[in-house]
Amino acid sequence: MTHPIASSEHQKGTNLLKVIVVVLWAAVVLGVCIRIGLVSRDHDVFATYADAGRKWISSQPLYSYTRGFVYSPLIAALFGAFSWFPLWLGGILWRLLTVSVFLAGIFCWLKEDSAIPKSRHWLVFLLILPLSLGNFNNGQVNPLITGLLMIAIVSAHRSSWTISAICLGVTAYLKIYPLSVALLLVLLYPRQLAWRLLVTMLLMGALSFLLQHPNYVFEQYQRWFGMRAVDDRRLNMNIAPRDFAMLLRAVHIDLSSRTFLVLQLFAAVLVAGVCIYGRIRNWSEDRLLVATFTLGTCWMLLFGPATEDATYAMIAPPIALAMARKERIPGGMRSLVFSSYAVLLIGLILNAFFGLKKTPYTMSVQPLGALMFLIYAVIWIFDGSLWPATAALQNQGGPLEL
Repeated sequence: MTHPIASSEHQKGTNLLKVIVVVLWAAVVLGVCIRIGLVSRDHDVFATYADAGRKWISSQPLYSYTRGFVYSPLIAALFGAFSWFPLWLGGILWRLLTVSVFLAGIFCWLKEDSAIPKSRHWLVFLLILPLSLGNFNNGQVNPLITGLLMIAIVSAHRSSWTISAICLGVTAYLKIYPLSVALLLVLLYPRQLAWRLLVTMLLMGALSFLLQHPNYVFEQYQRWFGMRAVDDRRLNMNIAPRDFAMLLRAVHIDLSSRTFLVLQLFAAVLVAGVCIYGRIRNWSEDRLLVATFTLGTCWMLLFGPATEDATYAMIAPPIALAMARKERIPGGMRSLVFSSYAVLLIGLILNAFFGLKKTPYTMSVQPLGALMFLIYAVIWIFDGSLWPATAALQNQGGPLEL
């Protein structure tokens, strides 16, 4: 029996931690907004986005080289609205949008996730902040994509299929590779989600033709697909993806682009196989959706087409959620997930503050952390003893929780 005084003291301590985390997040967001207001073009990719919006409005070519604006013409049209503001104000509004969607995704997930008690919600936000701070500062789209993916997965769990399809469609038009998570959800819910996602993608594509002259829009889509097809960053170490191939280069295994493409497809088949296996074995919905989010994110980072140092912000929610769960995890596994977080944090610090020469060794730190987390995730997902509450609910025929 818990003593009332001890329980009260524990609650006060938890409330204090919540306040501290809220203050930290508010200070970070406010600090970034103040910096953008003072020095809007320093460490700010939003300038590229706003420029694409202006080009869209004036019917200028969006894609002249592979390192400029890399998102779809529809996204350029959406940035047209931001381009009407002064650069500093547009940059602030853009960051407030990305942070809001990111936080909304986390809150939606925590509301459904019964494995993370409310007393540990502060821990999730505390763990996520260091891995995401750089993206907020630079104005990257990764927090927006991650937030939308989390909302899409939670919406699928709630049977809100249209909302899920819309969120997945937006992520696909931002960056193509989040379609991997969308396809995993389609595997799990083919009847409910497949046609909705297809219709959503077609309608979003049609929308871009309504926002500008059709001939211009068609030409930009041609350029976009052409640029993405020839953008082989592996040939240049300064912009090479920080993925599983970079880990192999660190141990002197240099794969050709075609060979790594085969490896990418093989890894995708394995992830899809896990979802199909889980469905066949009657895994609970929470287990399947955690597998989709966790393994899908790891695939995007380790086997996606263009993983940069900033892209690793996408792993912050999956790893934080895994570390905050209430199940009793074996000591070795707990050490593995905490070590993976530490390695990811070290990689972030090295990139942000030390300006080390780009070599396979310095560019393999974050992929190593992601690989360590992937190993943890596979063990965790396949170990049925770590999902006792779900198993009990299934046996009783009760409702499932994410």
